[in-house]
Amino acid sequence: DRRVEKMREKSSLIFAGIEIVHALSLMLIVKIVAPVCSGMVETAAGKQIPMKCHYTSVALLFFGILLLVNGILCAVRKELFVCGVMVSIISILAFLTLSSSVGIGICMNPEMACNYTAPFVKIIGAIGIVIGGASVYVGINKK
Repeated sequence: DRRVEKMREKSSLIFAGIEIVHALSLMLIVKIVAPVCSGMVETAAGKQIPMKCHYTSVALLFFGILLLVNGILCAVRKELFVCGVMVSIISILAFLTLSSSVGIGICMNPEMACNYTAPFVKIIGAIGIVIGGASVYVGINKK
């Protein structure tokens, strides 16, 4: 039925747009709105290396790029179920990246900039899980 196909295409484009905005939000928060500090840590050998929050920031930026690519592919392929699963998984990974026991983690000092970044990432991660769940739900019901 042509009408059902048109609705499916429209919902795919809507979810793709939401996913792209979500991805850009994660990248902007990590790099511009609430960036982690650029401090260095001195190793026992005297070498200066970035703190672990730097690597968390890099991982979150990578996840943002993955979310952006997924949003673009969702607009092209129109597979809401697959797009939703990917958004959920990537958002969970972004959320877990903040944990020192599971992911890379952030600084223990609550005054460090990464502790300001973390709540934003948790909110964006939770929003991504909701977006993914909604996309999966609509994808299942469209079939």
